[in-house]
Amino acid sequence: MNKTDKEQDPRSPSLELLEKARAELRKRLLQEELEFGLRVEILDRLMTDLNVDAQSFHTFWLQPLMKAGATLDTALRCIAQSQSQPN
Repeated sequence: MNKTDKEQDPRSPSLELLEKARAELRKRLLQEELEFGLRVEILDRLMTDLNVDAQSFHTFWLQPLMKAGATLDTALRCIAQSQSQPN
């Protein structure tokens, strides 16, 4: 029994569904790329504002927060917020 173009294996996704999944994947990849670029920019700005090199920033700013249980994102967010508040 031959399948026609209209008939499809019910276990495989439709072409429309595949295109929708591809578009969603492209959108998510672009979003992650933008978020990564923003994180790098924020990190560079923090190190410049704090006048420290990458190793010192990691040792004296990030490590203590991460040892206390913060994720990298949380630690960076906390540092950024602490630097943006008025004295």
